[in-house]
Amino acid sequence: MIDINYSLRIAYYTALNGIAGVPVFYNNLPPDISPDTYIIFRSITSSDNSTLSTNDLDTQITVEIQTFESGLNSGQSADMIAREVFNRIYPNYNAVLTIDGAQMVSTRLLNDVTQQPVSVGDRAYVSRFLTFGHKIFLRSDIS
Repeated sequence: MIDINYSLRIAYYTALNGIAGVPVFYNNLPPDISPDTYIIFRSITSSDNSTLSTNDLDTQITVEIQTFESGLNSGQSADMIAREVFNRIYPNYNAVLTIDGAQMVSTRLLNDVTQQPVSVGDRAYVSRFLTFGHKIFLRSDIS
């Protein structure tokens, strides 16, 4: 068994980076910035699904979309960002990302949750959480 979390982090960052006006972070937002919209991908969870002849993982990753707006927040920004996330992670039924040391063989959406808007002072925020599942075949030692 090999650890591919770092390879997954690179693949997700590469896929999600470059959405106009939406910075991307792993695990949490740095304390010295406060963008109005951003993505955090986190919670990499893997389960061994090996066979007698292969080393396989079932892996889940959550993509958290955060949007803040003055006054009311209709959630449209979160939806537009989610649309672009889908275009980059899961545009069709056979979409996979390239990862070092392994081969991603399938992607699917496991969960899509949009939270109710929350108001803080004169600002409102909407959070949307997309959890993707991947079947991954481990190919080589990358230590």
